[in-house]
Amino acid sequence: MPARTPAARRRGRHARPLLLAAGLAWAGTALAQAPACQVLTDEHGLWALPGCEVVDGAPRIAASVLPDLPYDADGLAAVYAAGSFHYVTRTGRSQAVLTWDSGPDYVEEGLLRGRIGPRVGYFTAALEQAFPATFDFAWPFADGIAQVCNGCRPGTPDGEGHTPVEGGHWFHINRQGIRVPEPPTP
Repeated sequence: MPARTPAARRRGRHARPLLLAAGLAWAGTALAQAPACQVLTDEHGLWALPGCEVVDGAPRIAASVLPDLPYDADGLAAVYAAGSFHYVTRTGRSQAVLTWDSGPDYVEEGLLRGRIGPRVGYFTAALEQAFPATFDFAWPFADGIAQVCNGCRPGTPDGEGHTPVEGGHWFHINRQGIRVPEPPTP
């Protein structure tokens, strides 16, 4: 190996601290990034979920990890990935769902609200689509009827992080997705 000239030694001496600083900065950035997937637990909130990657905007969880997820009474585990909550079944099937009360939407009357692209629809606890997702926003079902809208949009969040839904055309549907008259108010 040829001997280094004094000028080359000086350049190397200055480059080492820069390389070290760049390496430390990269490592800090890598550590500060959130994991690809996080599982939601009642006891600890969101935790990193090893064995999970995001593929086409949805969590893909290794078969060896699925049995250990905290499933609820409906057989669903809540996973946060790609900027939204997803429910995952014991078989690994997943569905992006609306965020409600800082977590995934609840199953109400056997249905939950989920997203397909920008549209909102309803899904069973087995994550099967109840009828086509055609709404811009939808409320949960109550007494067999849900209020939905098209043409509405998110408004300005309040100080507590709640975002109102504004504008659009609002109407009611039944559990088959068919438009029904507005229910009487009590």
